[in-house]
Amino acid sequence: MSSMPSSVRKLFRAALVTFVITVVIGILNGLDIWDPPRGALLTHVHAGTLGWITLAVFAGAIWMFGDGERADGLAVFSIFSLSAYVLAFWSVDLTAPTTIQRPIGGTLAFIAMAWMMVWAFRRKRGRVWTVPQFGMALALVFLVIGAVLGVLLGLQLADVRIVAPENAENLAGAHPAAMVFGFVVLASLALAEWMLRGDDAPLLGGDRLGAIQMISMFLAGLSAMLGVLFTIEPLLMLNVPLEVAAIGLVLWRLRRHLRPSEWRAGPGRFVRTSLIALVPVVVLTAMVIQQFVSGADFPDFVHILVALDHTNFLLVVTGLILAMMIAGSAVSAVSSAVMYYGLVVGASGFVVGLLAQSTNLKRIFTPILGLALLHAIFALLIAERAERVPEKV
Repeated sequence: MSSMPSSVRKLFRAALVTFVITVVIGILNGLDIWDPPRGALLTHVHAGTLGWITLAVFAGAIWMFGDGERADGLAVFSIFSLSAYVLAFWSVDLTAPTTIQRPIGGTLAFIAMAWMMVWAFRRKRGRVWTVPQFGMALALVFLVIGAVLGVLLGLQLADVRIVAPENAENLAGAHPAAMVFGFVVLASLALAEWMLRGDDAPLLGGDRLGAIQMISMFLAGLSAMLGVLFTIEPLLMLNVPLEVAAIGLVLWRLRRHLRPSEWRAGPGRFVRTSLIALVPVVVLTAMVIQQFVSGADFPDFVHILVALDHTNFLLVVTGLILAMMIAGSAVSAVSSAVMYYGLVVGASGFVVGLLAQSTNLKRIFTPILGLALLHAIFALLIAERAERVPEKV
């Protein structure tokens, strides 16, 4: 890991500011203080998945591929377009439900995502790929696919007939399937290995298991997306063994980095916890798919789906993002510990509350999680740039 480029720092700061929206709405909703309308709830989701996760993954990708000092234009446009898209969701509560601002925002976001993907591939043209870079490139491909589905869904909701009305739910389901299984998990595998191995990350041609791992996760996302889009249950069910293969391979390949002696204070323990959290992600995914193919009513298993999303977005991805930010910033050990334990305890308790459908557990762990994340946002925004970034975490 080289020192943090200015474009990466811009993206991280924008991600932190946008994350405030997600955290505040999440606290109010988790404590049952406010039942947000649909537009605000979608803003909560997309401020997290786009403003927080996607901007931060862009930062990680630029940092990973190098030459970040020449990516300022990409960074600035990404911040503008993804922020505009997030705000477009909230504006739906203030206007007609068939408003066109979501497709417009989605188109801007698509341009940013396509630009990011092209930038990454151009950086590696004629050069040797590492396993993390290959995984990140596949994740960015899926991000563009998910963005296309998102734009089409926005047009469908704006009364532009993209698919027949009876197939609108399939389109609505395929979009998050592509973003979660094809983009988020793949990007997480890439970032985790990059941060743990640093400059020692294996070359793609010299690590067949690494290549198989990334391809398996890519195919897992593809099977989930196409299975939902075309209602092909065998294809949807194929997601689980492919995910198990991918997660099993990454845990096996990085097993040396997961030994008890490696769990030191600092950004590395965020990364190691994120890798372990991939196990419940696979288990919850299997539970959701089993309920879906068995014909269960959506309200009967929505709590499992929400638990899956929060495990993935918080324990896996947010942990990795905080690790990157801490590695490049002069954050105190005490502040880092507050972030770590607040995130792990708060998110774990909240997920258990979702699975148990326990209002009391959710109310107990929501403030723990929310305050830890607000502390992280504040501490990282005011933190000075680290003078040196370690090669590995």
